[in-house]
Amino acid sequence: MTTHERLRVAGVDLPAGDRLPAPRAPSDGDFDSRIRWKSPDAVVVEVAGEVDLCTVAGLAALLDEHLRARPGVLRVDLGQVWFFGAAGIRVLLRAQRHAEAAGVHLVVDPGGSRAAVRALELLDRLPVR
Repeated sequence: MTTHERLRVAGVDLPAGDRLPAPRAPSDGDFDSRIRWKSPDAVVVEVAGEVDLCTVAGLAALLDEHLRARPGVLRVDLGQVWFFGAAGIRVLLRAQRHAEAAGVHLVVDPGGSRAAVRALELLDRLPVR
């Protein structure tokens, strides 16, 4: 039973235009990244905000751009991420495959982000293909 149905059963009338928001309504500006260090041998990228279905394209493009440059090491710092969804895990798996093919050592650092730590723990449990 939905919230609207429960309210109707309780005798509460809702105006037709009054709708409950989606649990994770898309919003702009929830994802941010910056290059913290760049040299021919290493790149450190800092990611902040939310990594979800609405923002994951930005993360994928960022990782692809740096992997094409083929640095020796690409470090992704997720310490400022407060939400990390399944779409982000898929992007990390894809980035790992591309990094291996390009000869790049990919390091994903969860930093102090509880969301990133949980996502990486889940990633460790997935079977390797």
